[in-house]
Amino acid sequence: MAGMTSLSTRRVVVVLGSGRSGTSLLMQVLARMGMRLSPELIAGREDNPDGFFEDAAIVRIQANLLRNLDAWPFHPLPPDWLSRPVTAAATSVLQDVARDRLREGASTWGFKDPRTASFLPLWRHIFAAEGVEPAYLLALREPGSIIRSFMRAYATMADTAEQVWMARICDALWHCAGDCHLVHYEDWFSRPGEVVAGLAARTGLALPADDRLAGLIKPGLNRSARVHYFMRNTMARQLHDALRAHRGSEFDRERLLRLVAECRESLVVDSAPRIAQSGTGGST
Repeated sequence: MAGMTSLSTRRVVVVLGSGRSGTSLLMQVLARMGMRLSPELIAGREDNPDGFFEDAAIVRIQANLLRNLDAWPFHPLPPDWLSRPVTAAATSVLQDVARDRLREGASTWGFKDPRTASFLPLWRHIFAAEGVEPAYLLALREPGSIIRSFMRAYATMADTAEQVWMARICDALWHCAGDCHLVHYEDWFSRPGEVVAGLAARTGLALPADDRLAGLIKPGLNRSARVHYFMRNTMARQLHDALRAHRGSEFDRERLLRLVAECRESLVVDSAPRIAQSGTGGST
């Protein structure tokens, strides 16, 4: 690719997820594999004391853009969002941030923010302009604890929380055309070596020594294994069932994207009650 200086300096790892899906743990593992984190991260809080590992500038810009577009967690963005002046302004600022991050070190940089899934068309423009090769990782988790967390965070009913989960997963898969690496949270506790090997192959990062991951993957973190939840939304249930059978980078993308297209069409926008959009980080 024109203008590339080396694979490590011109590749960016983009961690996608619905929120509450294990993205923080994934970022910590990637950091111990040699991925460079942003210099200013969203601080932790009581429910995630280790921190969220989200770039504070990117979170702020993308949260503001959502508000300026009058968008909400479970609503698709307006059809013309890419052509709006507020999007052009945000794109310019995000490109400056990305350019700064790429210059801050020689190793591969990576970032996450749940909002990124919806804004991937914007980021693809930035990556092309900067001559960057993105490696997309999608963090997945049994949705029971995720949906209950959304219900608490947004003070909403299960049906709406399921729409939030489905919309974010669908955005991630749709906007990268399924060209991503799927990481199931539960696999960290049953096959961590296999997960790390897959990440190394996808990102070009180094395979870490066993002691580099010591203390990160704690059995007590696997709380979702104890949460039993039945999806009320038929399309969300179908998407969940399909994703449970998909791992890594090798899966039937065309078949999965056909289901994603059906899920996107099924999302109810007009009848969904609007809820407040958090302006800060926190993987919600």
